Formats: sequence, C-alpha cells, structure tokens
Amino acid sequence: MSSYAVNRLVQELFRRPGLLERFRDRRGEVYDEYGLDAAQRAGLDEGSPPALAAAGVHPILQMHVLLASNPEVARLITVDAYRDDATKET
Repeated sequence: MSSYAVNRLVQELFRRPGLLERFRDRRGEVYDEYGLDAAQRAGLDEGSPPALAAAGVHPILQMHVLLASNPEVARLITVDAYRDDATKET
C-alpha cells in the first residue's frame, strides 16, 4: 500500500473544487478516482487516528480528514490556548 495516493487525496480535499462535497456524498467514487486500496478506504471511513495512521495518512493531514468528515469539529479547534502560552511572560 502506497501512502502517496491517500495523502494526495487528503491534501486536495479543501483545495480542489467540488472534491470535499464528493468525499462527503460519494466516497466510493472518490476512492476509485485516487486508486485507494481496501485498507486505505477503511481507515478513511473509520476516521480514528489509529485507523488513519494504519491507512498511511500523515499525522498532520489526519486533522484534515476529521474536518472533512465532521465540519462541526472546526468549532472545537482554537489557537487561543497556544496564543496565550506563547505570549506569557516567563
């Protein structure tokens, strides 16, 4: 199993017009287009970090899959805690 195809798909989800909608509505069609194997398809469908890692999805790109699969997750992501830590005086 090559991780190139699955990572390319994930990278293009938010860049390629219409791909995100197709991923949400017609995943099998998208998987066929990118030539994903059964393990990669299963990993993306499950969407958990261990399943995505087993499918070869890069750790940074795993968040993209989560956002693509569940747009409500975006409300839970914030940089406020990081910003607060970064601006703290030591």
